[in-house]
Amino acid sequence: TTATSPLFNTTPNILVFFADDLGYGDAGAFAAHPTLETPNLDRLAASGVRFTQWYSAFHVCSPSRASLMTGRLPTRVGVAGGWTGGVFAATAVGGLPENETTWAELLPRDAYDRTMAIGKWHLGQQARYLPTHRGFDQYLGIPYSVDMGASAWKPNAANAPPLPLLENDTVVEQPVDLNTLSERYVRAATQFVQRPSPERPRDGSDAQKERRASASKFALYVAFNHVHVPDYVSPRFCNTTRRGRFGDALKEMDWALGAILDAAPTEDNTLVVFSSDNGPWLVQGLAAGSAGPFFEGKTTTWEGGVRVPGVISWPGVVAPGGVSRHLVATYDVFATVLTVAGVALTTTTTSYYLPPRSRTAQQQNTLVDGRDLSPILLDPASADEVRDCVFIYKGQSNVSCPAEANGTCPGLWAVRCGPHKAHFVVAYSAYSVNNGHPVANASTAPEVLATPLVFDLEADPNEKFPLDSSSDAYKAALDGILNAKADHEATFVPVVDQIALGSDPALQVCGCPGASSGNCTCNPENFDVFVCDPVYPQPGLGTCDDDSVDAQALAFFERFGYSPW
Repeated sequence: TTATSPLFNTTPNILVFFADDLGYGDAGAFAAHPTLETPNLDRLAASGVRFTQWYSAFHVCSPSRASLMTGRLPTRVGVAGGWTGGVFAATAVGGLPENETTWAELLPRDAYDRTMAIGKWHLGQQARYLPTHRGFDQYLGIPYSVDMGASAWKPNAANAPPLPLLENDTVVEQPVDLNTLSERYVRAATQFVQRPSPERPRDGSDAQKERRASASKFALYVAFNHVHVPDYVSPRFCNTTRRGRFGDALKEMDWALGAILDAAPTEDNTLVVFSSDNGPWLVQGLAAGSAGPFFEGKTTTWEGGVRVPGVISWPGVVAPGGVSRHLVATYDVFATVLTVAGVALTTTTTSYYLPPRSRTAQQQNTLVDGRDLSPILLDPASADEVRDCVFIYKGQSNVSCPAEANGTCPGLWAVRCGPHKAHFVVAYSAYSVNNGHPVANASTAPEVLATPLVFDLEADPNEKFPLDSSSDAYKAALDGILNAKADHEATFVPVVDQIALGSDPALQVCGCPGASSGNCTCNPENFDVFVCDPVYPQPGLGTCDDDSVDAQALAFFERFGYSPW
């Protein structure tokens, strides 16, 4: 059968926001640090449904973005890295495979007459992988993370060209002046959402005229570069929060979110989605955010690495103030956006597939992991679950597997079914190795567990108290999870991992070949722009020396009335 949503009789504008490294504890509407400020995100959350159990598709950038675009797990797409995960380098050979289909490519163009991507892409920097080749009419942004190229904020980025800003496929500034980035993104988004639709012939039948009148929808994807290190902040926001430069960067991102929401016709039939690509990068210390009540962060399969804020708003259609505790995931954006846009995914009793209008017959049999969240939007308190389990991968199975492992390097490290989550392989970030954790002797090395750890996340979201492996509760939970795991793994077809293809310096993004001794520095003046110094030192980021620490502590005290340490 084919699934169309019978729940809505209107086709909305689409506005998808994706933050970078924003933790569950960084969003005021979820569990924010007491000195962080996110009034616009809080306003958005209050206007729609706040999801308390929203899972990122992965624990780092590129794979989670591949899932957001395709509705498929990164390991199906081949964007997961080795068995412990990875991301595309600035000179990556691979990218989001061209035989994969993005939601932007599937939007009906008789209804959506313009599409645009703004911000971080990180699905391959070569032209054929960029947004304008993956369903978006326009693109303005940085093709990867802001720490992956040299800039005034990180002058010595190794093995990468100066940080480029692209307009469509063309470099317009290199290195980019990050002080101007948020303003540029807001300006581009405002012009896009407020632009009149292209002129269409005025003659034709009444039905044709009606179709033309309805074909004025837009789809905008805004992937913020904030709050990834190095926490760049423009002068307008420098030292304006009590949380230091991370707080300032988050405040700037929240301002940009609010400015775009204010510019867009959000009160006039616009579906708005907000989430984050993964949890906070805790090893960055004060330069990173917070996972709130969850253990660990980015690069791990613990809850803090993959549980992220999630909000969907649709004023006039979805009631404000909703709270959902359903198991949902980033890849559900794909199915939800397409369903409300009138694109019917092919479904069976247990599975979703790409719709018949996909580009090839082979793609019509492509399994989709995402689920339509429309029923939850209309009844967040009591709608049925859209899935039984979430499968949490660390990487691509047996890719970059060390010889001593004898080809037994599982990529699937954890599975959650209902309230219970089982860890089959564990590893910890350096943050936990240094700070300890009650359930294990923390190590950054992967450990395949002979006896999986099982937690009841509804009672123990911090994953501190594993169930007793001899108890009936443990055995029942693990049996159910193992059955679901086996069924899930049976659906996989081996694919080439694109991240594991590695890098080639010849593939660097270079806007001015030969300039400045061939190092692609088109705008050398941008290495000498304003860089916000925090009012207290941040490990590995500030320009402070030891002699200035007392003076900065005094400045902090005079500004905020308490000592920073």
